[in-house]
Amino acid sequence: MGPETERGRPLPDVDAEDELELGRYWSALIARWWLPVAGLIVGIVIGYLLSLGGHQVYQAKATVYLGQPLNPTGTGQIQSLATNPSTVKQVVLSPYWQHVAEQQAGLATGSLRGHVSIQAVAGVAAALGRVGQNPLVNVVVDGKRRAKIALAADALARIAAHQVSGSYVTKKIETLKRLIAADRLELASTNARIKSLQAAVQNNGGLSTVERLLFANQIGLAVQEQRQVIADQTQNEQLLTLAQTVEQSKVITPARATKTTARSRRNSVLVGALIGLLLGILAALLWEPVTRLARRASV
Repeated sequence: MGPETERGRPLPDVDAEDELELGRYWSALIARWWLPVAGLIVGIVIGYLLSLGGHQVYQAKATVYLGQPLNPTGTGQIQSLATNPSTVKQVVLSPYWQHVAEQQAGLATGSLRGHVSIQAVAGVAAALGRVGQNPLVNVVVDGKRRAKIALAADALARIAAHQVSGSYVTKKIETLKRLIAADRLELASTNARIKSLQAAVQNNGGLSTVERLLFANQIGLAVQEQRQVIADQTQNEQLLTLAQTVEQSKVITPARATKTTARSRRNSVLVGALIGLLLGILAALLWEPVTRLARRASV
């Protein structure tokens, strides 16, 4: 028995049958081209209408600088809550602090649940694979009430900045302010004493040489003390500036709510067009078989 026959009958040509089927499908599509076109148009219209019916969502984003705590002399970095970016996440996702932010923003209790997230902003050092640079962190809040979610984002950012700085940097700033105030009082007292000694020398022309030497020595000591107080005050002012601008966490970018559509209009139109086109093609292919079955059923 040859390979082309089975019990004396030739085997069917599979390739020819496939070509026949494809030709039949193509002819059905050409004959009823208006069905895919109609499906495409209807799908576009339905997708567009669905995108218009989507709920409008707003997103507010506030940026927090974590700060970099230094030792009391300002010469070395120390580890603290500010050096751990996950601290901000734990704070802003805390139900307690979210409730505080809801009260400050005028939102109902529980409004922020599931609508708060954080985004770490990678700096140049992080992008280059370096360490030691504290990142910026975005506190993101989304919701339907534009003005109030911006207030909530700002409130959470302020809370996070305060909690991250902790008592160390706050206490350091308070201490430096007290030291600067004390330096100013001491400097004023020293300046007054120097003026008094100089006036005493000028108003008493009959002073002896020994008395003049004693006054000159006292004035010299007072001037040395004045210089020391000025140096201490300058150093404390520099440390205060360092603590306030580098060590302390702060909100560097307040939040502003921007529109973000819950359902993308472009995606809705594309998906609707694709579904409509597929349904139109399916209808064109099934038109003749369905019509044939309907005629048989009616007979």
